[in-house]
Amino acid sequence: MSVWRDVVLVAVGGAIGTAVRAGLTLGLGDDLGPALVPLVNVVGAFAIGIVFGFRARMPESSRAQRAQLFLGTGVLGGFTTYSSLALESADLTQLWWGVATVIVGTAAAWAGVALGRGSRRPR
Repeated sequence: MSVWRDVVLVAVGGAIGTAVRAGLTLGLGDDLGPALVPLVNVVGAFAIGIVFGFRARMPESSRAQRAQLFLGTGVLGGFTTYSSLALESADLTQLWWGVATVIVGTAAAWAGVALGRGSRRPR
């Protein structure tokens, strides 16, 4: 049963993240144009980093794992748009967006992990 609960957590989280992204696209798409996809992906990568950094500080538990599945895999996985990025990057004139997003997104994820972990003091 726990496998299905985890699948439902990811699915519900993904629906929420996708809805937030769609709202931003509808609300800001005309203003930000092609910059919206990389911006969403970098913000999402940073937030995923924070979730995983916090998770690294938490004791092992099924509750912590479920929170990570819901927030990291579900909500933030649905929020980021790497499939849209791949489609836009297929147009060679947009390829630099894809390369820059992967590089900046990776740096943002590292920064998020560092922030999420906070200062670790030996006990």
